[in-house]
This record gives sequence, C-alpha cells and structure tokens, in this order.
Amino acid sequence: MNQFATGGLNPDLTLYLDVPVEVGLARIRQHRQNQFDRLDQETVEFHQRVSAAYQRLLAANPERIIAIDATRELAEVTAECLAVLKAKLPALWQ
Repeated sequence: MNQFATGGLNPDLTLYLDVPVEVGLARIRQHRQNQFDRLDQETVEFHQRVSAAYQRLLAANPERIIAIDATRELAEVTAECLAVLKAKLPALWQ
C-alpha cells in the first residue's frame, strides 16, 4: 500500500524508535493525560501486530531503516539518533 500511496518513493533514511508495545502504551497514558486518539485505544494485540510489521520492514530494509533503542533516557536516544544521522548523511554536517 505504501508503494502505491507514495508512487514508489522511499526515504533515504528512517530512524525507528523502538520500544516494547507495553512501554509505548504506558508512555502514551502517562503523557497524554486522557487525550487518546483512536489508535491509542486499540488492543495490545493490535499494537503487537503493528510492531511485528515494523520489525519485518526493518529486516527487509537494513540499509535504510535503523532501529534505535528508545527505552533509554531521552539524552541517550537523541545522541544515538544524531550519531546515525551524521554517519549516514555526512554531507548535511559539513
């Protein structure tokens, strides 16, 4: 479906901020304070299926999609994201 919707275009680089489903849902509950959208209200099983689909995309596109362990402190995650960007897109940092 993505190929059709984007006319076959793909980003050069995607950073996938990876957290277990339960951690992601807990963060939503903690930070949104009762302002949940339709996807936030889906079942854990739904979110596990979505996560599995992203894992398949990661496996199929390791040169383009980089997983970042987002269970760590924000500063660590941000630093790793910046390091990946600098390594993968060095022309942007010159």
